[in-house]
Formats: sequence, C-alpha cells, structure tokens
Amino acid sequence: MSFFKKLKDAILLKGIRSSEDHSSVSDLEDILIEADFGFNLASKLAREVTKKGDALENLGNELRSILSPLVVDFEVSEGHKPFVVFVVGVNGCGKTTTIAKLMHFLMTGGKRVAVAACDTFRVAATEQLSFWAKEIGCDIYIAKDGQKDPASLAFEAMKASYADILIIDTAGRLQNNANLMDELSKMYRVVSKIDQSAPHMNLMILDATTGQNAMEQVLSFSKVHPITGLIISKMDGHAKGGMIVRIADELKIPILGVGIGESMSDFAKFSIDKFLEGLME
Repeated sequence: MSFFKKLKDAILLKGIRSSEDHSSVSDLEDILIEADFGFNLASKLAREVTKKGDALENLGNELRSILSPLVVDFEVSEGHKPFVVFVVGVNGCGKTTTIAKLMHFLMTGGKRVAVAACDTFRVAATEQLSFWAKEIGCDIYIAKDGQKDPASLAFEAMKASYADILIIDTAGRLQNNANLMDELSKMYRVVSKIDQSAPHMNLMILDATTGQNAMEQVLSFSKVHPITGLIISKMDGHAKGGMIVRIADELKIPILGVGIGESMSDFAKFSIDKFLEGLME
C-alpha cells in the first residue's frame, strides 16, 4: 500500500472532506503530523485544504504546488572539466548504489564519467564502486595501499581526471559526528584549491523511509556545504512521503531524481503523479 493511500484512508476514516469545522482541521492536522509533515506544514495544510471543496482534492493540489517548482532534470552545466559532483549522506542511505545508477545515467547520456572512491575506510564500498565502474565503463580512482585520507584522494582525482564529470563518493556519516563532518569540510576545501568553483554540485542522498530525522540530516550537511540537489533513494510503498514534502516546503532544495530497485538503470526523474499515487484514486 502506498504512503498516500494510507494517508487517504486515514482522512476518509475521520470523515474529513469539506468542512470548516474546527474538529476536522484538528483531525487532519494530527494525521499529517503523524505522517511526518511536521507541525508547521501540517497546520498550514490542514487549514488550507478544509476551507472549501473536497479535502483530498485540495490536499493533492497543495502538495503539487509545493513540489512542482523543485522537480527538475539532472543537468550538468558546461564550462567545467571536470564538473565535480560530491555525493553525501548518512550511513545506510543507499549512497553507493545510487552513485552506480547515476554513473550509468550520465554515461548513457553521452558523458565521460569518473568516480573517486573516497570512502577510504570501508573496503566494501570501494570494491562495490570498482565493480560498478568496470561494468559501466567509468574511470575510478581508489586509495593506494596505506592511503586513508579521503581529501588527498579527492585532490589526486581532480588533478588526474580528464572526464566530463567527476563524482566524489564520501563516507556515510551521522550528522552529529563532528570529526567526520570536519573531514568532509576538508574535502570541500581541497577540491576548491584546484577549482575555486568546485564542487559544482553537492548532492545528498536521502532515504525515503526516513522520518522527521531527515530534516535534521539535511540541515546538518548544509552547514558544512550548501546542498544543491537531492536524490531520493528507496522510493517504494514504504516511503515516508511527508518528510519529502516538508523538506521541499521549508528548504526549497531541487529534487534531481529517485532511485528504485537494485538495477543500474533504476534511476529516474521524480514523478509527482507516482509519488501521490493513492491519494486521488
């Protein structure tokens, strides 16, 4: 059952349709808060969608108005070679798999792509990226024996790469780990010494099954370097859609794509229709 089908069922169960009655507003607010929309957005939506007409239709329209301006194509601007893309996220967000999908997507689009495996302390991540790079036909830069500093590897990859796009993988890290966030900050500083405009894109992979903690994650990573785009991983029936809408409403960060499944080709543009599937059925 999709996230918004569950939301719809909860709204219908409460009998919320087109009432200005205070109890309907309060009930809808509670439903939206429980669905990870956050208090402020839930309150705003509850007031707006119960003013007139059908509450479900109004809710769908409100959600579309929030998301539509932020759903954009994944585009790489010209004038930078390599165009440097940092990829960040917390542990377990699906970052390595999403990078593989992104490499395949960009290569299919005719770009020459390279990746720097800067998760230097996790051998499995390097091995997984190396496998995907070979399968896809991308150059890959990996740490030499004994090399553990991810910033030095990022620096070497920047100096050596002739690719159109250089993707810099980073270790998954919890947003409250100060040492690892400092390490990430160092990586940004190092690449900017080679190209002051780098990184040209700073992507965050956001696990769609994450609840309200997702907002804290994005805010914490943004303090180290502004997040310029989101890719939503693990988009399936278990996605907690409310947090995606809340982040879009409050932070206005573009959504550049979604990852579903495990295949290299499972990368697509974020579809609002599919996201809201179940709400208007």
